[in-house]
Amino acid sequence: MRRVLGLTLGVLVLATASPADAQGVPEVSAPWLDDIALARLTAFGAVIYVNFARCKEVGPNVCAFVRQHEQAHVMLNHGSTFYTAYVNGRALAEAEADCWAAKNSLLVNVKAAIAHFESPELADLDIGEHGTGRQRAKRIKKCRGL
Repeated sequence: MRRVLGLTLGVLVLATASPADAQGVPEVSAPWLDDIALARLTAFGAVIYVNFARCKEVGPNVCAFVRQHEQAHVMLNHGSTFYTAYVNGRALAEAEADCWAAKNSLLVNVKAAIAHFESPELADLDIGEHGTGRQRAKRIKKCRGL
């Protein structure tokens, strides 16, 4: 029963997924997600879950940046033991993903993300391993050379 359920879910994920980009990491609609996007390694490979309602709230450019950030987690192998077991591994993974996204996203998306993170609602809000919005914006600017 468990195996059948897993296969059914895997087929469902593959059937409803759309490619995130040329690397082929599928994106799956996740209206239940309390965030813009989230990368996960599943039994069927990497998947990026996207809450398209949240994307609509923050705008297409911020959403595109966050999706690149999640793509970075996959590209940089952030699911490895180093990042999951190391004391500061999650914070390091988030910083690396921000930097990768800053270097690989369109400039308009990077600038939108910076403005988003510097907004009054997020500037001083500490989001755990991500840091505050102000810290993220500063990191993104530095990585992109702005």
